[in-house]
Amino acid sequence: MYKNQQSKLTRSIRLAITMGALSGMIVPVALAQQQDDQQQTKKNQTEVIEVTGIRGSQKANINAKRFSNAIVDAITAEDIGKFPDKNVAETLARVPGITIDRDFGEGQGVTIRGVQPDQNLTLVNGQAVGTGQWFVLSDATRNFNFEILASEMIAGLEVYKSSQADIDEGALGGTVILKTRKPFDLDANSGQLSIEGQYGDIADALDPSVSGLYSWKNEEETFGILFSGSYQERTVERETNEDFGWFGPSIARIDPLIEAPSGAQEKGALPWGMGSALFKQDRERVGFDVTAQWAPTDNFDMSVHYLSSTLKADNVNSNLIGIPFRGIAYMGTDTNTGTVSDGVVESLNVTGLPQRPAWARFIAYDNIFRDGSEMSTEIIDIEGNYLTDSGVLHFQIGTTTGEGENRDFFTEFWADANDPRAAFDFYNPGGDSPYIDFTTASPWLANPTDEMWLGGIFDQFNSTEDTENYVQFDYEHSVDWGAITEVKTGVKRRDRSFSQSRYRTDLANLAPVGEGSLGPASDFWTGDMLNVSHSETNAVAASYFFPDKDSMYNAFYDVAECTGDETTLCRTTDRFLPESSFEVEEDITALYVMAKFSGEGFRGNMGLRYVETDSTSNGFDLNSGEAVSFDGGYNEWLPSINLSYDLAEDVLVRMAASRVLTRPAPFQLAPAVNLTPETSSGSAGNPQLDPLTANQFEVGAEWYFSESSIAAITVFKKDINDFIFTKTVSREIDGQQINQLRTPENGGSTSIDGVEVQVQHVFENGFGGYANYTYTDVADAQVDEAVPVTDADGNITGATLASRTVSFPNTSKDSFNVGVFYETDLYSARLNYNYRSEYFIAQAEIGDQFRDEQSQLDAQLSWNITETITLKAEALNLTNEIWENYYVRSSDGKRLGGTQSANGRRFFVGASMRF
Repeated sequence: MYKNQQSKLTRSIRLAITMGALSGMIVPVALAQQQDDQQQTKKNQTEVIEVTGIRGSQKANINAKRFSNAIVDAITAEDIGKFPDKNVAETLARVPGITIDRDFGEGQGVTIRGVQPDQNLTLVNGQAVGTGQWFVLSDATRNFNFEILASEMIAGLEVYKSSQADIDEGALGGTVILKTRKPFDLDANSGQLSIEGQYGDIADALDPSVSGLYSWKNEEETFGILFSGSYQERTVERETNEDFGWFGPSIARIDPLIEAPSGAQEKGALPWGMGSALFKQDRERVGFDVTAQWAPTDNFDMSVHYLSSTLKADNVNSNLIGIPFRGIAYMGTDTNTGTVSDGVVESLNVTGLPQRPAWARFIAYDNIFRDGSEMSTEIIDIEGNYLTDSGVLHFQIGTTTGEGENRDFFTEFWADANDPRAAFDFYNPGGDSPYIDFTTASPWLANPTDEMWLGGIFDQFNSTEDTENYVQFDYEHSVDWGAITEVKTGVKRRDRSFSQSRYRTDLANLAPVGEGSLGPASDFWTGDMLNVSHSETNAVAASYFFPDKDSMYNAFYDVAECTGDETTLCRTTDRFLPESSFEVEEDITALYVMAKFSGEGFRGNMGLRYVETDSTSNGFDLNSGEAVSFDGGYNEWLPSINLSYDLAEDVLVRMAASRVLTRPAPFQLAPAVNLTPETSSGSAGNPQLDPLTANQFEVGAEWYFSESSIAAITVFKKDINDFIFTKTVSREIDGQQINQLRTPENGGSTSIDGVEVQVQHVFENGFGGYANYTYTDVADAQVDEAVPVTDADGNITGATLASRTVSFPNTSKDSFNVGVFYETDLYSARLNYNYRSEYFIAQAEIGDQFRDEQSQLDAQLSWNITETITLKAEALNLTNEIWENYYVRSSDGKRLGGTQSANGRRFFVGASMRF
């Protein structure tokens, strides 16, 4: 539905890129033969370090941090094609102040100093990266998904925790700048090849991966080209004990709907639903990176960079769902039997009863087949530098696109609400360990006949696109104005668009059970079984039937097309879903000036960045279906200063202050919803959101007691305005009741105060270690909102303002990393342990939702068989940790258990060769 409109800027950029790429690839081949006497004369201001091995990488990291003007942490590849981890996010997790998300067992998003991933920036060679999503339930964000990028393509990275005027605005926590390799940085005819096998213990599968890099440049070093590529397969399996939100008598609208379980003396809270879920995915990631570099004169160099990465992600999610809430609701006092303690239902035997309303079905079995789902990222970038008598002119022009295709063939079986054969046992010992035992009460799940019916089905296609076109010019002018040694000015123009379109083929007049459904479970079962061990979650092991996809697909498309106002079963094909389709467009202009200064024992920079943003959110009204558009715009002046002062030859102190801006995520600005009606959940946008702004300050001290060792401490503070949090509400949308609708809201003002402590040391005997700890304290914010005023009969007579407290999301109070390593010329070994404490996720009706504390232990081993060949082994999540959510009931502070998910351990064995 939505197609990006080609603006004049877009057309100009694409034309310029085409011409630049041609000149960058063709002209130098002819000119290179004529440049025999030309040599490169550029030198880095910091110490030049040849990076090989763990110790070499640690030394380079410390060197980059020590000589930076801002508050920066750096990570350098240990060798060509040898980044410290398989996933760049996993490496970032070892940086002070950084924690990561591992929802599918692999690093995805990066939280910096307590600020969630979509409020930080990830740039490749200084520019934004278009990102798509393979998962239909992933809302469009500004968060870069690290799953798509092979770590072998990365030469190093920098994490800017303090702001400076010449770096793109948009980060509240920090900016991650990934750097790819260039041919002039490597020897001619050098490269790397590696092959590896990966084993996941839940999937019990061995998957291959291969990567390679080749770099060439002519003898005069006036032209070079670098190719790198990677291919990886991964079989993913994740076992989940899933909750679908809690309800109870402490919620005013719920209390009249429920009664105490039969045999209990009081009402109690319990999850609306619990699911025994198994997620299976076959991933295939293919990536290419090509860079051509040309230096026709001593004063001019130019590079053309192309990066492409595609992740194919065929998957199926199976979830056997019980709805214990319907064991105590809608039936008067004649409820299912159970027990209640401390206001929480601890057990409930839910069975089909004649007095239950027919619509109140309580067992569902969902299988969602997502064949053909994928996401991709593409970057085309032209960069040049021209050396003048008094400075350097730099330009960069390019485009980046991220695309996602999500295909959902959704199938759902239901048991009749009144069928006595349908039953499950809900348990919740202590109130914080909910799960359902399905197969004891319903043994027929291993050999179904007509106990369940195929009564929910659709075939859906969802496409997303994230595109940015940019033009940037910078000029570094050398001056002699006392302490000021350089003035840097720049201008940047960007247009960015995020769009989503969704189409669905579904059935009209489909009955959930019995006649009018597509048939009983036995019609769609060929004997395959699904086995879920739940060895790491609260749930019990289960084995139940797995329906045949082809049989369901054929039955679905055998239904005749709808031609009018039929009252019998018929099919509507490729129906556009306006409520889930949108486009958010942004035009951003930035200007800046920054002065670098230095003197006896001090150095730094100070600058001012002005940014102007015009945005338009296009979508459709949820009630009328009519097209709607919301215009927004804002501008900000963003000052910054970074100062370093040498207390001694090996001790320095740093101070920084700045004002920063963070834009809401694209879906947060969209007049749209992403709904999952089968679980009565979803998310919604809010086009009226304001951007976040913050004034931030930091001061720190660093002691470099050897060339590879550091002890450092940094204290930081962020005063945040208009922060965004998620509120979970109940709402009816297009005739469907959504009990758990996540909506973004601006949350007023709050502050983040924290401290980072870091120690790293390498001993002369080959041993080394590092440790860092971050403490983050976030103040709760007071939000004023309208609440209804009622009379004695409960009728709403007006509204008044009331204050409530909201929390800043995704912020762990405590996080730390501890690692040890040993390295010789032949062998190296490393152990790394990271930990983060619990953090707030969202505000639900029952109370606040949190993610519990998480930790992970990883190990790496390598053996250099020769100077060029290395064998390696790696293990991730050795202690087999899971992630878990929970709720804190607002009425009394009691902990209520939530979703638990186990991704298992992963093991890698491989070999690499460099030349």
